[in-house]
Amino acid sequence: MQTYRDIAREIERRILCGIYPANSQLPSRLELMREFQVARATLDRAVRELVDSRRLTSRRGSGTSVNPLKEHRRDVALIGASLGAEPEISGEFCCRPFDPELLARRSNWALLYKYDALLWRFPRSSELPVIEAMAGRIPQVVVNRVIPGIDCVSTDHRGAYRTIAAERMKGCPDALPVFLSSGGDTLPRQYRFEGFSDACRNAGRFYELWKFDQGASFDAMTQIMHDHLLAAAGTPVLAVSDSLALTGAFMHAVSGTGRRWKKDLWYSDFDNNYPRNVWGVEVTSFIQDYEALITAALERLTKLLGSGNVTEPEHKLVFPLRRSGDT
Repeated sequence: MQTYRDIAREIERRILCGIYPANSQLPSRLELMREFQVARATLDRAVRELVDSRRLTSRRGSGTSVNPLKEHRRDVALIGASLGAEPEISGEFCCRPFDPELLARRSNWALLYKYDALLWRFPRSSELPVIEAMAGRIPQVVVNRVIPGIDCVSTDHRGAYRTIAAERMKGCPDALPVFLSSGGDTLPRQYRFEGFSDACRNAGRFYELWKFDQGASFDAMTQIMHDHLLAAAGTPVLAVSDSLALTGAFMHAVSGTGRRWKKDLWYSDFDNNYPRNVWGVEVTSFIQDYEALITAALERLTKLLGSGNVTEPEHKLVFPLRRSGDT
């Protein structure tokens, strides 16, 4: 049995596809009731929702007409941490921040139905049940999280690490590739290691894995790195880290080893945009391109809203921005 929301979405799809052109009259209520096999009250509620969203105009005695598309902006709920990249209004979208704390109460989930689409930014685990409940009900895209069966747009961590490791090894053929693992088991960190190992395998190079406990102290990490660097005396080291959290310890560990930046030591990590005065050197890094992530998410929402035939969830990868530093 079709709900009024199902009918509203189908009528809206027909408007977007030109089946119901701008300024034309919507078929009569009787025709639509027969087609959708619903009661008058259900159909009236669907039409009222489209009138409220300015897709349709209804006047007593004149019937219901289709508004020009330019008069309608899709209301998109932006849920989660701000990425600092999305405008309030972008093209045909009007993006409105939605407080995720409201979703702690299940009775508030219905508030999402007033939006045309949902854009989730770094959703927390507590929000996953809401995302799953909205699947198939409201078009939605998740940014920088991978959820099976849900449209996602995320950063290409594996591709970025494959690129930087391959470039480093090509420029430093005698260096020992080393991967510094922070011990976290998140998917992005897993992808970063896979990209690094891909590059080593493709280049036929052996590598070392320096793994640290997630709760290890700064001093403990520094000492372990210092010992590893001394043990590799005489061998250039090409270090790639999966976490910015390891960077400070690595910079301190280099002291007293006789290592020289860009001579026999190179270092790269992710999301490191600190200037030279923080570490003493500028770190080569990739930075997540939030603007590109949001743009790709809105493009996907456009497809989801404009066609009733999009059934397969899409996972799009966005390559990060490159920041080339001294190391």
